[in-house]
Formats: sequence, C-alpha cells, structure tokens
Amino acid sequence: MKEFRNLLYAINLDDERPSSMIFALECARLFKSRLHVVYVNDPQAGYRHPTDREDAIALKVRQAVPAALLEDVEIVYAAARGNAAEEIVKYAEAQDIDLLIVGHKHRSKLYSSMFDSTDVNIIDTALRPVLVIPEK
Repeated sequence: MKEFRNLLYAINLDDERPSSMIFALECARLFKSRLHVVYVNDPQAGYRHPTDREDAIALKVRQAVPAALLEDVEIVYAAARGNAAEEIVKYAEAQDIDLLIVGHKHRSKLYSSMFDSTDVNIIDTALRPVLVIPEK
C-alpha cells in the first residue's frame, strides 16, 4: 500500500465550513503524516485576504477545528500569491506531496460555466493523487 507521508490541504480562508479541513486532519492522524496547509492569495479571484503570513493561516485552523484534532499532527503552514491551482501544484511538487486534499462546493451550472473552480483546476493540473471532499 502507498504510504502518505506528506499531505497537502488547500485551505480556503473564506470558507466557514471546516468539514474538509477536519477530514484532512483526520487523514494526517490516520496515516501519521505531515500535513501542509497551504493558502494562496489569488489576485485574479478578486479581493480575498491580505494575508501572506503562516501565523494567520494557523490561527484560522485553530479557530475552525476542535483542539483535540491538532494534537499529534505535524502541521506546516504555507502561503503564496498567484493563481491558486498553479501555486498549489507547484508547492506539491517542491515538497514531494503524496496526496492533495481539496474541498469542493457544489456550484450551479451557470456559475460553473462562467467561473473556474480551483479544485477542478488542481485535478486537471496535478500529476499526483487528489482527494476531493464535498463541503457540507
């Protein structure tokens, strides 16, 4: 069976539903893996968060999930600027990530036809396994 030593969770700081983040933390605990939590500030997506700081990402994670989930998990926080899918895939390659975990929000067909979805772009671009978690 494939070992998953390095997992990557692509965090969306706008998302108030932590179900995919909780799943990523549970996977990291199960596989005894390092979890890279990566946020990309994508200027093409419009104003999001001005953060490029890892401590702001760590704070968001601590606020969103139960503290017990953070125990016994090695977490690396990272931030980047640019196209979200491209930066996440570039980070995954540089850090030798074994599995990318992304959340997915169902969008209407109209919305989907007009706007790109970061999770779909990651799936199309990454040459590594991607696990997509539907947001509840």
